[in-house]
Amino acid sequence: MTALKDVQLPVNDNVPDNVVALHCSLGSGQQWAELIEACGTRYNAVAPDIRGYGGNTPWLDPAPSTLEIEAEHVSEKLDALTGPIHLLGHSFGGAVAFKLATSGRHAHRVRSLTLIEPVLPLILLEQDTDRAMYELFIRECEYICSPIWSGEKELAVKRFLRYWHGAGYWERLSSHKKVAFLERANKLAGDFAAVFGEAGIGEAARRLTVPTLLFSGGASPLAMQQFVKRLASIMPQARHIHLPAADHLLPITYASEINPSILELIEVAHV
Repeated sequence: MTALKDVQLPVNDNVPDNVVALHCSLGSGQQWAELIEACGTRYNAVAPDIRGYGGNTPWLDPAPSTLEIEAEHVSEKLDALTGPIHLLGHSFGGAVAFKLATSGRHAHRVRSLTLIEPVLPLILLEQDTDRAMYELFIRECEYICSPIWSGEKELAVKRFLRYWHGAGYWERLSSHKKVAFLERANKLAGDFAAVFGEAGIGEAARRLTVPTLLFSGGASPLAMQQFVKRLASIMPQARHIHLPAADHLLPITYASEINPSILELIEVAHV
């Protein structure tokens, strides 16, 4: 994978439209390297680091957060950009992207939205048939987060990675990557608090009228797939692409498959 050209939100006055991509928990803007490269010079494509990750200061202690706070951190970076925004988000970054697209001072600038398995669990409370899945998901999240509060960051990260990426993921990581994950583990508590504190998902999704692309993977946790299905069923201008063999890391592992569809959406919405 080629190196990311720049994640510091440069302003290109010659390109009016901005592509802004938000990463998953424990990740960084680096995960969007292939998409940034594919955008070339046609768009001002950037991938800012979410609060507590990448080049931002790691959290010293676990603490709650909200999507409003997380979105405001990104909004401060968007202040430096001019022109329309094509917004993308994966996993926790997808939840932040959804918040930015449906509220806040930059929502009116969003021309298209791409969400890759956004973590928006309260959407499952809108259908009685989804309630059991919601209960399973919240118990899994509590299982992941409980060690963080007692200082057992390695155990929490192992549980997090096992849920999202399957058994053996931690063991396959380099020692450098393990250290990086452990330095940022405390932020997981804030991420989970933020997504479970965000109500009104369905109402906000129904009001969203920008062209939207939703992705899910058949090898991802069932809750992730259901979040996408529910959003796709109520968003007025949503298209859902399901990749049966893809896992939760599909922006990285399936970049060559999904990036053309993302760029097609941006091109159509680019006015």
